[in-house]
Amino acid sequence: MFKWNSISNQIRAETESVKPKRDRMRLARYYQSLLDSGEVSTRAELARHLGVSRARVTQVLNRLQQPVAESCENVGCNRSRNFG
Repeated sequence: MFKWNSISNQIRAETESVKPKRDRMRLARYYQSLLDSGEVSTRAELARHLGVSRARVTQVLNRLQQPVAESCENVGCNRSRNFG
């Protein structure tokens, strides 16, 4: 292996490990807060305001509808789905 390969691999590893972890629910709560505050009135307007697609806004807001894994464990939710 050449010296320059090991150096570039080391630099790449350092830059990849610095990425901050994103909180997906925080983003969903932020989107919902913009709707609740009246700053925007529809999901389409929210998408234009944020510069994302309407589908992306729906995907993010749907996270708020999904049950949290911990709460399901506490009440014994049945996670199996019938697709028949």
